[in-house]
Amino acid sequence: MNNVFTAKLLQSSLRNKKGNKGFTLIELLVVVIIIGVLAAVALPNLLAQVGKARETEAKTGVGTINRAQQTYHFEKQAFADATDVGTASNPLGTVIVSDYFDFVVAATDADNATVTAIDADAANNGVRNYGGAISYTAGAYDTAVCQSDDVGGTPTPTASAGAAACTDGTELK
Repeated sequence: MNNVFTAKLLQSSLRNKKGNKGFTLIELLVVVIIIGVLAAVALPNLLAQVGKARETEAKTGVGTINRAQQTYHFEKQAFADATDVGTASNPLGTVIVSDYFDFVVAATDADNATVTAIDADAANNGVRNYGGAISYTAGAYDTAVCQSDDVGGTPTPTASAGAAACTDGTELK
C-alpha cells in the first residue's frame, strides 16, 4: 500500500509542477559570447572574399575589353580609343559597367591599345587595380593582363611592336 501511495504522490506532484520555462541569464550570456567569437573569426574571411570577388570583376572586365578590342581590330584594322567608346555608335558595345572600377580604354596607335581598371577607393575596398594591353603584328595578337603589386597600386600595361606586357605590376597568365 505504501508503494501505491508513494506512486500516486509522485504523479500528483509531477502534474502540478510547472517546470522551468525559459533560459537563465547565464545561459543567454554564454550563447551571445559564443556567437560573438564566431562572428569575430568569420568576418575577416568574409571581407577577404568580397575583395577577391571585386578583383575578379576587374580581371574579367579587362579580359573582356581585350577580346572586344581584338574583334574590333579584326574588322576595322585599328583599335578603338576612349573617344570611340564614348560615341553613340560605341564600337566596343557596352563593355563593362561596374560599381567599383572605372575602365579606361586607350589606343596608342592602330596596332596597340591598353585598358586600365582603377578603383577610386581601392585602399578602403582592399583591392588591387588591374590593367591590360593588346598588340597586333603580322597576323597575331598578343595580350597581357596586369595586376598591381599592392592594394590601391597602379599597374602599367604597355603595348608596342607586337608585344603586350606589364612594366609595373605583375603580369597574370
